[in-house]
Amino acid sequence: MKKNPYHRYALMDNPFRFEERRDISLFHVKQEMDDVIEDAFYDVIEKNRKAILQIVGGRGIGKTERLLLLAERAKEEGASWCYINAKGKDAFFVIVEISNAVSRSKRKLFIIKPGWLKEVEEVNRSIMNKKTIDVDKLSNAISGALNEQSPTFLLMDEPDIGAGVSGELLMQLLCAVFDKTDRGLLIAITTEKEIEWITEKVELKGFDEREAELFIAKRLLSERIIGEKLEPLYPFTPDAVRQVNELVNGNPKELLEKMANILDLSVRRRIGLIDKDFVVRVMSR
Repeated sequence: MKKNPYHRYALMDNPFRFEERRDISLFHVKQEMDDVIEDAFYDVIEKNRKAILQIVGGRGIGKTERLLLLAERAKEEGASWCYINAKGKDAFFVIVEISNAVSRSKRKLFIIKPGWLKEVEEVNRSIMNKKTIDVDKLSNAISGALNEQSPTFLLMDEPDIGAGVSGELLMQLLCAVFDKTDRGLLIAITTEKEIEWITEKVELKGFDEREAELFIAKRLLSERIIGEKLEPLYPFTPDAVRQVNELVNGNPKELLEKMANILDLSVRRRIGLIDKDFVVRVMSR
């Protein structure tokens, strides 16, 4: 049986080689801007308010993670939610996904099909048959569904809003749905470029030194061999983590990628403690 190469560092595996999509809250490092998202969430849950929020940031900064955190919390609260992965998709198909998603209630089964569900299904059939979208009819159907399932979270990951004919339709649809929904709705949209017509904004930033250390410590703990009492960052020194974080400008995804490579290099070279000097040496090659 092949020996685990990471056993040298009291690890079961390389903890930086995977992107966790379950129990996201366990790995999440809360930043100052998360307070705005949290307030928007509880305004919907506790006060039945509605809002459209854009979450802005570059690749790998944590946009998708925030949407999945909202979905996780909505599930815990027994609220309805729809997550739409719109990355690289034509806005027409994103609209179809939204319509299909809201027609699937996550809260209860119906003995008698309610009017709002019949209306959504009728509009869905029309879209698929005619390949056209009536924004007024569809927004009526979707807002009716959202009102019945309130509180609801519509979570859209990087939709192409406003670009081309279908992108314009998507923008019109979201505005109409928001206006026609009476209560308890958060539409959260991630984007790399700021969307001008959405006034509420959260701009994500990279990790500072403390946040980076906590982020790495959580990952290491997830693969730590039980019974080993070690420093949270072992086999890394704090200055090594800070050095890598500085090199990637605090970008979480890039930080994971660099740390994974550094750990593998350390295993191959049988390094005892991964310090700043080692990081500088391997990163400069």
